Amino acid sequence: MTPLENKSHSLNNSFGTGLLLFGATLSYLRIENITQHIANTVAAYGSEALGLFPAMGLAAARIFQELTLNPASALSAFLQFLLSFWPVAIIFLGALLLRKSIFPIVSLPVFAEQESDSRPQPVRE
Repeated sequence: MTPLENKSHSLNNSFGTGLLLFGATLSYLRIENITQHIANTVAAYGSEALGLFPAMGLAAARIFQELTLNPASALSAFLQFLLSFWPVAIIFLGALLLRKSIFPIVSLPVFAEQESDSRPQPVRE
């Protein structure tokens, strides 16, 4: 590898690792926040928490009805849904930058034949 290729490979590794860790941390914090909220809800309502499930089902049905009957709000809701997954997008971007480091064997045989200047050695029996 030339020094320029080595430097870009190193930068990709650094940025990819940073993005992967940052996205994983954000995802963990969001999941932790959601589970804490659920645990607090169940603790606050006690046995009444089971009555929240039918209410959530009815609320979901109303949301689907609104999305079906009003396409403009459906587009807005879809964009908000996509924005909620930005930590996962950061993880995918980090993995994309680390693809040569994570899977070096997959890309090695394809380029090994093109970059090799040595001649094949005869096989002796």
